Amino acid sequence: MPRISNRYLHKDIEQYLCDILWDYLAALNNRESVREFVDSILSSTEQIMIAKRLAIAVLISRGYTFEIIDDKLKVSKATIAGVHHQLQSGAVGYKKAVEHIEKKRDSAQKGDSIEEFLLKLIPPAAPGSNRFLVKSSVGKTLYRNRKRREVI
Repeated sequence: MPRISNRYLHKDIEQYLCDILWDYLAALNNRESVREFVDSILSSTEQIMIAKRLAIAVLISRGYTFEIIDDKLKVSKATIAGVHHQLQSGAVGYKKAVEHIEKKRDSAQKGDSIEEFLLKLIPPAAPGSNRFLVKSSVGKTLYRNRKRREVI
């Protein structure tokens, strides 16, 4: 987990530095510029951590259980609970991100791309095992969703 120095900045300086960051992020106008900046400023571990939290928010909004999310994303239940708490307490950033992802998903009719991708990553399991049942259940749901979209 990232740590911040125990030498505290004055709140005005901290706010000024954050304002510079927000202004620069707002000025980035394409995906490649954002990627270049994020690659420069965040480690790959930090990027994955943020991406997983966003995926957790999406999967929670789709009704997935903590157990399935844990199995798919390899995150702690505490992390899932933290994101869930943020969503419950009205975290506008998460909600807007989830709405954007869902809108893009619906408009592009790409289906359940996050789930399909993650489903491929789950290694095979012995028939009857818990992981086999989870993977089978998710796979069947994805298949039904795909068929339903074909009808629409």
